[in-house]
Amino acid sequence: MSIFVSLFAGLGLFFIGVRLISANLRQVIGRRLRQLIARAVTGSSSLALFGLLAGAVMQSVNAVIHVLVALVTAGALDRRKAFPIIRWANLGTSLLALVAAIDLHALALCLLGLTGIAYYRQIDQSTRWRHALGALLGLGLLFLGTDFIKSGAALLKTAPWLRSQISELSIWLLPSFAIGAAVAWLAQSSTTVVVITMSLAAGGLLGWNGGAMLVIGAGLGSAASAWSLAGRLQGSARQLVLFQVLLRLQGLGLSLLFYAANRWLLDDAFGSLMDRLGLAPAARLATLYLVVQLLSDLASRALQAPSLRRLEAWAPPSVQEDLGRPHFVHDEALDEPETALLLADKEQQRLLSCLPAYLEALRQDGATAVAASARQAAESQVLRLCEQFLLELVDRQRSRAVLERSMVLRDRNRLLASLQESLAELYGTAQSAQGWADAAVVHQLLDQLVQSLHMMLQALADAAGSAEAEDLALLRALTHDRSELMDGIRRRLQGGDLDAGLQQAVFTATSVFERCVWLLRRYVLLLDLPPGLTTPSP
Repeated sequence: MSIFVSLFAGLGLFFIGVRLISANLRQVIGRRLRQLIARAVTGSSSLALFGLLAGAVMQSVNAVIHVLVALVTAGALDRRKAFPIIRWANLGTSLLALVAAIDLHALALCLLGLTGIAYYRQIDQSTRWRHALGALLGLGLLFLGTDFIKSGAALLKTAPWLRSQISELSIWLLPSFAIGAAVAWLAQSSTTVVVITMSLAAGGLLGWNGGAMLVIGAGLGSAASAWSLAGRLQGSARQLVLFQVLLRLQGLGLSLLFYAANRWLLDDAFGSLMDRLGLAPAARLATLYLVVQLLSDLASRALQAPSLRRLEAWAPPSVQEDLGRPHFVHDEALDEPETALLLADKEQQRLLSCLPAYLEALRQDGATAVAASARQAAESQVLRLCEQFLLELVDRQRSRAVLERSMVLRDRNRLLASLQESLAELYGTAQSAQGWADAAVVHQLLDQLVQSLHMMLQALADAAGSAEAEDLALLRALTHDRSELMDGIRRRLQGGDLDAGLQQAVFTATSVFERCVWLLRRYVLLLDLPPGLTTPSP
């Protein structure tokens, strides 16, 4: 029983170690990850280095794809540059398998001792070292768990009944392949399967053929785990996931051909080479895993052109993806403050000109427009990037002029975000009220509110670029206080025999309209801001 407990504890320590390494290292590099990657991936060599490091650090290509999806969706990384990063990340995951082939018992104990001293000295309370220590602890637990698995497997091989059962895996290859695929799918990592297989082989509990099929089957499990991500994505993000699926499946086909040719045509030439190199069973499986990754990479490179065409046909870029990308702001402009401020202003003007489109689907000529909720989800991301862009600019440029102008732009940014949210709410209220067929008065009111607000938004978008005094004066007149008018409408309609649901819709629509008019007036005042002021006067 103690042998099984040792194996079970080893698996637990291994999984905890993988989780700690991934979670803590992502926190260490996550704060300014977007800027670092945008600068790093300028050439093929930097793409390869970043992919290798990302795969080695995160130990999960799915985790790397999550980061790439966020970067591509935000426009910080070109989609075609993300594909080679995925290829190199697969190779990077094999580094852990190569390291695990070494006897790491003493290193694991040293790492745990060092982290224990650091925790006792409360170094983990420091924001600077907290995540680094967490990653170091994860590495020590991972190595210790691997050693537990090796030790337990070495003891288990003395049990005749278990040896006979495990030896069947070397004869019945399909069960080994299926087990490797299932465990990789459940663990969301093929490296996990490989390291556990290496530990069993090092303990003499698993033969070459069974271990090889477990390693190769892990490729199918990795493809299945990547495929599970594709259902929630669309556009370029879905293309990245499907690229990983294709890469794994292409590599799986070549790996099976390689195994079959080596065993039945070449009389185990690979094993003979491993014998001449004097590699232990665990090191042989680690080498095989590296070969599998190389075959996947070669297959992907050879079939890159048709694969990309197929991916573009399966997952064309979505409208929301285009809406969620900034058109003007980019990190390279931060070195020139005047240029950066101008680009942020142009980005806000572009988003301002998009506000009337939130109401297009509610107007007769806008039946095919994008739903306001989808538009708001995409464009709010651009506003967040603008906010980060302006904060970074203020950190770099300490001049008073840049600070004042940045504060005005940040105020506009917040107003735009509130307008987007309010327009999406008005859209949802109007859509829900359309289900009431006997509410002609309410429908007429909502139509008037939508048309009036659409006109004001269009006028503001036209005036924002020129900021002419006459246009701004007209907008100030249009956006005067509407609270008394809205209160009168609410009292008149809610005092009748309307259904409670329609009364709530009237209250919500008029309140949102009133809020939108107030936000528009604030924005007009920011456009007409005198020099030296950073907030509009009431």
